[in-house]
Formats: sequence, C-alpha cells, structure tokens
Amino acid sequence: MSIDSAELGSYRLWKALLRARLLDEASAGFAPESGEVDSAWQGFCKKFQVDPSTSLPVPQDYIGCPPDLLKSAIERECRILLWKKSLFEQQAEEHFERRKPALDRIVYSLLRVKEAGLARELWFRIKEGEATFADLAPTYASGNEIYTAGIVGPVALGAMHPALAGVLKPARAGELLKPFAVAEWFLVARVDHHLPAEFDEQMKSQMIEELCHHWLEERTHGRPTA
Repeated sequence: MSIDSAELGSYRLWKALLRARLLDEASAGFAPESGEVDSAWQGFCKKFQVDPSTSLPVPQDYIGCPPDLLKSAIERECRILLWKKSLFEQQAEEHFERRKPALDRIVYSLLRVKEAGLARELWFRIKEGEATFADLAPTYASGNEIYTAGIVGPVALGAMHPALAGVLKPARAGELLKPFAVAEWFLVARVDHHLPAEFDEQMKSQMIEELCHHWLEERTHGRPTA
C-alpha cells in the first residue's frame, strides 16, 4: 500500500514530536551546571553570530523559537547531552569496536569508465608509468574525481558501495588494483592511505549519538494507533 506525501509528512512530524517528548521525559531529572549552560550559550552565539543580549537573529535551524526562549533551548540541549552521557558513555567504546570495520577510512585514486577494454588500457598505462591518475582523470574520470586528480576520500568503508569496499579494504597502500566491475562501471583503483578509526573524544561523541538514535528508534518504531 502506497503512502502519499501528506501522510508521510504527518508521520514524520508525529515521530519528531514523539522523539522530542521522549528526550524531555528521559532527561527531566538532569540539571547541567550554570557554567556549562553559559559556556554552551556563548559558543552557540559565536557559531551562529547571535547577539547574546538580544538572542537575535534566530538561526535558521531554530526558526519558530522565540528569541527570549532561545537560551532555554540551549539549556535543554545541555540537559539532554548530560542524560546521553550518563546513559550511553559507558557503552560507547564497545559500540565503537563493533562499528570499527565500517568506520575505518581510505583515501584512494579512482578512474570509472563504461568499457572493460578501456579500463584495462588505462590500468596498463598507469602500471607501466606512462601516465598517472592525475594525468588521466580530466579525460576518463567520472564524478568529482575529475576535479581532484582522481583522488577520493578520506571516506569510511561503511559509506562505500559494498563491492568497492570489499576490494579496497584488503589492498595494501600504494597497490594498483587490476580493473574490476562495480555496478555498471569498470574501475581502475589504487589505495593511497588506510586511516584506521580511533576512539577519541570526537568518536566517543559520535558513538553516543548513534546509541541514542538506536534508543529512540526502538521507542518510535511503527505508526501511532488510533
């Protein structure tokens, strides 16, 4: 059964409101320190060029929030963040270890063409030192590789086409791979750098957000009942 755009929009709105309510209820018992709120407010104002004394102009992402309630919205975000850390921080590293194979990144050089014979020809020219990816990219590359000398990345393995990730992941840095097919393309690729994901503070925050997203999904899955 198909869902029209109005119904889909209504469902998305319902889901967003339910998520907001769940977050408010879950974080209700948490109270960030005033210094944390003030620091977050100053950072918010600097980022969005908001006058702290007037709370104007209201940033695009907060349109609909009255200026006099804007700082309260930031305080709410601080309260929710405190709750997220309390609930998910201890699980973040374990979640990272499970996700690491998809989070590791690669920088690689790429040419995509439609003909297998052309891919073999380009691969041979690079292999024999007759040309480089940078030489060939303006003529034979597709997508953004035309403008980046054929270089792609860094990009997470989990964000790639699975077939491409499967070929690139085991390859050594500097290894020129024989032409291979992915979907409708024939590819010539070389792995330039492997960049293993690390569990630093930024990654910890990302893992906490993912765990919170999963928590919300479990509680908002499905349609509201009449």
